[in-house]
Amino acid sequence: MYGKRQGKKVIRILWAICVIPLIIGIILLTVSTETTEYSTDEYWVAQDYHHVYERYSGQIVDYIEDNETCKIDGDTIIVQKRGGGYLWGGIITGFFGLATLGCIWGSISTSNWWFEWQKKHNF
Repeated sequence: MYGKRQGKKVIRILWAICVIPLIIGIILLTVSTETTEYSTDEYWVAQDYHHVYERYSGQIVDYIEDNETCKIDGDTIIVQKRGGGYLWGGIITGFFGLATLGCIWGSISTSNWWFEWQKKHNF
């Protein structure tokens, strides 16, 4: 009885170690991205996607930097700027996302219904 309870405690700790940093990484990814949208009625983008211009005056309203991406979606110019936390968010999300998938697979592969499913389907 004591060993079973201790095993469940270890599993819960492993889940917490995997899921909490995963959530933090996802939050870092979303918070570190700033999106600015321009209407193509009032603005246009240079052919090389390095500048967003005001249509009527020809003035540059946004210079696309190295940490920014620019795309046109329908009638909207979308400029996304990635902050410093974006890289760390991606690394944390990738690593702990894989660890969480490992926890999910470990939980499934040791469960009773998985063994019953294997017996039923002759695996």
